[in-house]
Amino acid sequence: MNTPGTAAPVPAVSLPEGVTLGSAHGVDAALVDTPAVTATLLLDGAHLTSAVPAGEQDLLWLSPASAFGPGEAVRGGVPLVGPWFGPGRDQSQEVKHGWLRNVRWDLTSAERSGDEVTLTLTSPADRTELSATLEVRLGAEVSLELTITAGEQPLELEAALHTYLAVGDVRRIEIQGLEGADYLDNTRGLTPDTLAHAPLHLTEATDRVVDSTAEVTVVDEAAGRRVVSTPRGTSRTVVWNPWDTLVTGMADIPDEAWPEFVCIEPAAAKEGFVALEPGASHSLGVTYRIEH
Repeated sequence: MNTPGTAAPVPAVSLPEGVTLGSAHGVDAALVDTPAVTATLLLDGAHLTSAVPAGEQDLLWLSPASAFGPGEAVRGGVPLVGPWFGPGRDQSQEVKHGWLRNVRWDLTSAERSGDEVTLTLTSPADRTELSATLEVRLGAEVSLELTITAGEQPLELEAALHTYLAVGDVRRIEIQGLEGADYLDNTRGLTPDTLAHAPLHLTEATDRVVDSTAEVTVVDEAAGRRVVSTPRGTSRTVVWNPWDTLVTGMADIPDEAWPEFVCIEPAAAKEGFVALEPGASHSLGVTYRIEH
């Protein structure tokens, strides 16, 4: 939503019809409103918080208890994870999931082709270990492409798009595409395990780093739709929901809200990291479409 009475940031690039710079949740945002889609992209963290294709409910879930503003990690939407995942491969990082989601990005391009809008953002130049670009394509489908370029030193890159998909009731969804894959169970200290050769139904707190790059379909019976997630440049797929047992320890998610989302995260994480030589780049992306 827009915040009345807040001055819009001055655009550094020309904006096509249907794209404005304004305010959402009290912070600067790029706002998209075309016949095909409405969407909100915060400049802090290059964080897509809403994407509503025409005739649909929001693809994304955003916590009503989330914090917003400089340095805050927004709860919901599509947080950018990197250059490490969780506490890092050696479990030593104090800032969970890296710093990409905690810095201000610059909007460097806004283009429109028909009713589809493409926004490009770049990470701040004062970070020397890497540079990053995010391209967000918004229309009947929603697509994100995160490109990381190593600085002067080699980089063992972990990255993810920590997408919170809105669902009618997480207890009633079916997750297709990960059948039979190996995974690490982060609710059991990253214990190795293998998924059944059947669609996945969540019944408890779930935090699984799945060894799969397959297309994933979330069959959402309660909402009457299917969300198809097609990843690119990934090595893992993370499936997460805190359930009623873990949500009570999370101040930025209301205790009763956990059934409203599932995280299906395209990732390069754990032993699926990407080794980048100085100046080398890697792109990780995903496209979402809603089916009925």
